[in-house]
Amino acid sequence: MKKIVVRYGIVLPVIMLLLTACGGGAGETSDIVPTVGACGEVECKALPAGVYESAGPNDPVGNVVTSVAVKGVLLRVSWKVCGDDLNCLYDAVKLQLDKALSKNLHVALMIMDSDEAPAGVKSQCKTFDFSFRGNPATMCLAWDKNYLQDKQRLISELGLRFDSHPALAYVYFTGACSTNGAEGHCRVDQAAYTTAGYTPTVLADAYVQIMNMYRTAFPSTPIAFEVHAIFDSASVWNSVWDSVAQSGRVGVAAWWCAERLSLNGNETTPVWPIIQKAAASSFSVCQTVGEFSNSPYRFTDSTLALDYGLIDTWVAADSEKSFNETLDWAQGYAVHALQPATINRFSVIETWSVDLKNTLFQSRLLLF
Repeated sequence: MKKIVVRYGIVLPVIMLLLTACGGGAGETSDIVPTVGACGEVECKALPAGVYESAGPNDPVGNVVTSVAVKGVLLRVSWKVCGDDLNCLYDAVKLQLDKALSKNLHVALMIMDSDEAPAGVKSQCKTFDFSFRGNPATMCLAWDKNYLQDKQRLISELGLRFDSHPALAYVYFTGACSTNGAEGHCRVDQAAYTTAGYTPTVLADAYVQIMNMYRTAFPSTPIAFEVHAIFDSASVWNSVWDSVAQSGRVGVAAWWCAERLSLNGNETTPVWPIIQKAAASSFSVCQTVGEFSNSPYRFTDSTLALDYGLIDTWVAADSEKSFNETLDWAQGYAVHALQPATINRFSVIETWSVDLKNTLFQSRLLLF
């Protein structure tokens, strides 16, 4: 078996200030031993594991969190970062991956969709208007033929250029009906969306088609998709999962990760079984619902006896308690709410920068 030695890291140039991107600190050189037999004629990259940094939209070069706990960074790129100039987008991504290689960090790559699609793509598809954080936004209908053709061209070119790049650890699936262009929630008016042609089957078929595009374009790179229930149902994501469950190469992410939300919440509890299936057969990603350093109260649920203070009453001890107990839960060591047993542990935790800077958390993150 051939051993691939990979070096990782990330910085952003001036052109990438428009990206929603995340920087991370340098770690040690990693040895990735490929899985044999699952990736056809190419060698499989290892399934992702460990701590990734999830940061804000500003240039991370000046805000790198230097921590030996950090294995990689989450890089979110708007599809329209360069307008309709896709060569500019590809060049920008390549620059990030090349710099990642020199910094000894892995990269999780996401190209954001929905309102983040370029004007040229939207001009060719049937669109749907919605509101995001009080502002007007527009998305292509996910099943629109022209949208799917443009999505195919994007994904195919990304795979052709970057599947073999040693800094790319995993790539995120994104689809058109995503409120923020990144996550799996579709917070739009259901009646209006239905009038536009939505049914669970129509959306699921489109998303399975997009997932097949990713799997074809990235034969060696693991793929992840983020899940929220859509109109309180997991049916669309169940269809996507069923299409990839036997591959062992596709993981599931919870960007609402918290013990309370695995048990309470119409957007989260319906998809929790999918995350657990992925954790058992491939990999799962925990991006915590908030950061522990300054908002431990976001992990509180009095009905589940999870007490980390409230927005105006929390104290310093709540920060450390919420961190330790959430990581106990995420790593399958313990439960603190009403779950009957420990969970199948998460493989990756995408940690907010402020928590990576918190010295109280470093030793525990090193063990994730």
